[in-house]
Amino acid sequence: MPQIDEALGRTTRHGLGFVPIVWIRNLPGGDEIDGACTFEHAIETSIEIDYQLSQAARGLRYSSDPTLLIKEPAGETGAPIVKSAGKALVVAEGGDAKLLEIDGTAAAAVVDFVRTLRELALEAIHGNRANADRVSAAQSGRALELLYQALIWLADRLRISYGESGLLALLRLIVKASQSRPLRIGDRAEYRFPADLPLSLKWPPYIEPSEQDQLVTAQSLLALIEAQIISRRTATEHVAAALDIDDPAAERAEILRETAMADCR
Repeated sequence: MPQIDEALGRTTRHGLGFVPIVWIRNLPGGDEIDGACTFEHAIETSIEIDYQLSQAARGLRYSSDPTLLIKEPAGETGAPIVKSAGKALVVAEGGDAKLLEIDGTAAAAVVDFVRTLRELALEAIHGNRANADRVSAAQSGRALELLYQALIWLADRLRISYGESGLLALLRLIVKASQSRPLRIGDRAEYRFPADLPLSLKWPPYIEPSEQDQLVTAQSLLALIEAQIISRRTATEHVAAALDIDDPAAERAEILRETAMADCR
């Protein structure tokens, strides 16, 4: 039978009437408690990568100390053999001495295999497979968005888990708690949220549009306005999120005011 731990002040009676806890599952699937692991499909591949790199390191150490092979008949039978630049190895006629060393093809094959495993692991967990060394010039925001598309899909799913099902639920608990207990926010000693306070999350774009993207968008919107396909109000609302315009209506009113002042001048 579970008991309340009253010792050491580890129990607090908040009197809210509900448990102020939100349990967040990582991703759909997995077990019923924690959800699916983000990196589950890459764990075994990461272990294989560690093993392959360890074997490659051992191969490089072996190749740095080649084995001496002597073909009989050799000179100085029974004498100790010392491998050094100042010690010449003398063999009899018909004899031969060679150094057995591992060439670099095996290590290169391991590196290529590890690189392939890395790409497969990133693909399995919706990671970014792009190589920064292959990007020759700055790309537009749309091009970068397509480049990181798999990672953006994963972030969208995590936004649902930790945003809509996590952060938004916590905010609702704060609003509910303010009905019974006043909250302290900044310098205000007491603050109560209305019970019907509408809550929503506003996510910024993953990749900010470049100046070239904004120029292309402006030219496209201007052509649509001149063709009388959309209104200026619709055009302003279209670029409001990208340009961080909180109130498109107020922005339109400011534009009209500036236009009227320019006409008066």
